[in-house]
Amino acid sequence: MLALTHNAAAEYFMFSALAAVVLVSYASSRLSTRALEVRRRCSDRVFENDRLAVQLDVTNRGRFPRFLVDVADTLPQFMEAEEDRDFMIPTLWPRERVVLTYTARARKRGVYRWSPVEISASDPFGVFQRFVPIEAHGEAVVYPRPLDLHGSVGRSGVELRGMSTGERARGSESGLDFYGIRDFSPGDDLRRIHWPATAHHGKLTVIEFDRGASENVAVVLDTMAGTEFGAGIDSTLEVGVRAAASLVHWTLASEGVGFLAVAGVDGPRWVSVEQLHREYEVLEVLARVSADGTMPASALLRWAARHLDPSVNVVVITAAPDDALPSVIGALQRRNLHVSAIVLEAQSFDPGAPEPRDVIDRLEAAGARVIGISRDTDLQEALGGVIAGRA
Repeated sequence: MLALTHNAAAEYFMFSALAAVVLVSYASSRLSTRALEVRRRCSDRVFENDRLAVQLDVTNRGRFPRFLVDVADTLPQFMEAEEDRDFMIPTLWPRERVVLTYTARARKRGVYRWSPVEISASDPFGVFQRFVPIEAHGEAVVYPRPLDLHGSVGRSGVELRGMSTGERARGSESGLDFYGIRDFSPGDDLRRIHWPATAHHGKLTVIEFDRGASENVAVVLDTMAGTEFGAGIDSTLEVGVRAAASLVHWTLASEGVGFLAVAGVDGPRWVSVEQLHREYEVLEVLARVSADGTMPASALLRWAARHLDPSVNVVVITAAPDDALPSVIGALQRRNLHVSAIVLEAQSFDPGAPEPRDVIDRLEAAGARVIGISRDTDLQEALGGVIAGRA
């Protein structure tokens, strides 16, 4: 307007060009992110507190370059980045692909579904910049880390079949009786290879031993809705899941059979594992479990008992034992099933939680060995006591 009123053509064209640059820059900043594609790749199976490698593939699918591309990844709750996850790409040329990497740790087991990636691309002059969330679908499954209970057994001076001072007895092949031979499976101890049979059949063959009854453990984990007390990592459910994973790991390492019973919104689930290299089947279930079931501990135990025989030791883990649980345990005791009850003391996790003292007394009266675990209890030592009590 000023240039027109003063009939200054040079100034008019200069201001027009400047205004055009501003408009083009603004439009460019709004359209520049549309041609960007982001793919996230990560380790999909890790243990809690293990390093998780995350890779972001950023690709320019457009026909024009993108300038000052800022990529900021967002993490789910309980996952922490060990490195900077905010990246700047000065120029991303057409069809160019850039790989960005960082590492993170998940402090809690579970299934982590990734949030969108925040990404922006500026105009060539860096005047305008706009952050836009771009979906990069994917999930990471974080397993609960089992505790090493072999050392706990060794410290208590207890010798279980093939377990002495926390290590597998080497000279007696775990103290088990010879059962037969079978094909080699990944995870088998190389010391158990039967060389004459291997030479005869032309493939690796191992000696199989009969499992003693004392190693077979069935864990019944109470996941009834409303039975989780505390929050985050320090909750009864997280302690119960870690205890279940540790007990199953111990029995598999002791050449036993591990069983797990849980109940969710879709009903009860039963998992049976006979070999240590298949432990992930139990860990996968425990990684995904949440307190949303519709069956109380007594009903879940009654349902699980249909799969059990007297050679199995049963461990019930609950933070809210219901009134019917003592009678169910009493019935199983009369079937010669040995039942232990790990009661997670809910009030130590949440002061407002109920105190089931009378139910605990009834559990002991029904013949169950009751182990109380509070928030401050050394879980490894307490579970070592559970194992020692079964010996």
